[in-house]
Amino acid sequence: MTKPLVSIGLPVWNGEKYLACAITSILEQSFEDFELLIADNASTDRTAEIAREFCAKDPRVRYVRHASNIGAAGNFNYVFHETTGRYFKWAAYDDMLAPDFLAETTAALEKDRAGRAALAYPQTLLIDQEGAPLGLYDAAMRRGGQAPASRLDELIGPGDHTSSLIHMCFPVFGLIRRSALETSSLISNWPRSDHLLLVELALKGDFLEIERPLFLRRSHDEGSVISAEKTASSGTEVERKLAAWFDPKRGKRFPATNIRLGLGYLRAALVTPMPVPQRARATAVALGWMRRHWRILGGELKLVLADRIRPS
Repeated sequence: MTKPLVSIGLPVWNGEKYLACAITSILEQSFEDFELLIADNASTDRTAEIAREFCAKDPRVRYVRHASNIGAAGNFNYVFHETTGRYFKWAAYDDMLAPDFLAETTAALEKDRAGRAALAYPQTLLIDQEGAPLGLYDAAMRRGGQAPASRLDELIGPGDHTSSLIHMCFPVFGLIRRSALETSSLISNWPRSDHLLLVELALKGDFLEIERPLFLRRSHDEGSVISAEKTASSGTEVERKLAAWFDPKRGKRFPATNIRLGLGYLRAALVTPMPVPQRARATAVALGWMRRHWRILGGELKLVLADRIRPS
């Protein structure tokens, strides 16, 4: 059997409300050489029924149901490891794709014969629960053509922040070169590890932006972050809830998200193959990020130590 050029992995847990819309938008792509793997994290709603209906209609669709919830991180990584396409895309159960998403992103990567680009992604159109447009989101990402250290500086340098530590990581839902993902840390079992993945990919190659709003990101009250914020009494509790979503085995341990990000940035700068001058610059950028946020990192360290000495 011929391998598809593109693989799409759709990890899902209790996604009955929007899943059919997400799958339909994928199957209606103008580019057709792809496979779609739906991995169900032991859902208790109609997710399985919906997925199996699409499997029966289209041979490009496969469905796998885990016996138990392996966490969002485990499921995201599972769909990557169980697919084979030269290019890979994660899909979320509540987002949608414009019909030319795959055609445009695949063409951009195929045109890059030298393989310098790590991923291609379009502009993001935010939509509401009913699918009505809310406006474009500025991903604040680069468009390719710079050196590794410059790409890192654009992602985490002094100008990377407004009111929060990082931007939304919508380009992680772009089309990614499999060879770049194979040498990355993929999605780790803690919040915002998708931003670390984008940093790793940026050090490996260009990001190619398609200047058309082909990714439709749904904003609704049942999303993982919004759900955690609605039910938590503090920012610390939000982090704990999100960590449990990424990995249920973590329990209530504080994930030290920004400590992990800072160390991840530094490690990526040190281990990613690049010329020595670029490595030195990239390392300086990573250390600069840690220096600018030392108060936040120090506060997280105190919470980590408190968890260690707190009686179980």
